[in-house]
Amino acid sequence: MADTAVQDVEIAAVSARDELIHVLRAAMAITAGVWLYVTNNPFPVSSNAIQRSLLPFQAIVATLPAESQLMFRELQVSLIEAETIRSAEGSWPDAPRLREDGIEPFAPNPALKTVAYDWAMTRDRLIINYLGRPEKPGAPAWLVRVLEPDPSLPREVFVEDEEHDQLLDGAVLHVSIWTRPDGAALPERIGPLPQAEGWIQLYAADPSGIR
Repeated sequence: MADTAVQDVEIAAVSARDELIHVLRAAMAITAGVWLYVTNNPFPVSSNAIQRSLLPFQAIVATLPAESQLMFRELQVSLIEAETIRSAEGSWPDAPRLREDGIEPFAPNPALKTVAYDWAMTRDRLIINYLGRPEKPGAPAWLVRVLEPDPSLPREVFVEDEEHDQLLDGAVLHVSIWTRPDGAALPERIGPLPQAEGWIQLYAADPSGIR
């Protein structure tokens, strides 16, 4: 009878920090996943829906090319991941951290032949920007903007729509995803009003409630 080799396997315990991030990610992903499904699979709204016309600098992502629609959805998911880290660690992850965690589009998918981007995170007081500059001339630039609540003001009531997210501590964030057709001509700093610099704010579903 042949000898059977026995190999000892060491099972390392998950650190408290990693375990907390996993729990927070699951909780936020469940909540946000429902919203992403609704916005990316729109259905007729009731008659009491808030009516609001699109402004000249706003657009529905379905009107853009397929590659831009994919980027938009990846940024929606990456924002959830960034918010999870923010809830767990108290600070926003920079672009290298998101890339190291394998979060697309900060970590490019090698199976997809898409435009390469140089991602950077900047903060201007309460405004957090995740900016993607294209390495290919003529490709669009991308911007994820988060506005944190002013701690000197009363806490805002959370409204569940594409422009608001909520951290696990109850803090309400104003969030938005933008694109700019001429990505090669970006200024060094993004101003407080992206629309004044040629940026277009994107929505997964028509915020006016009109289908």
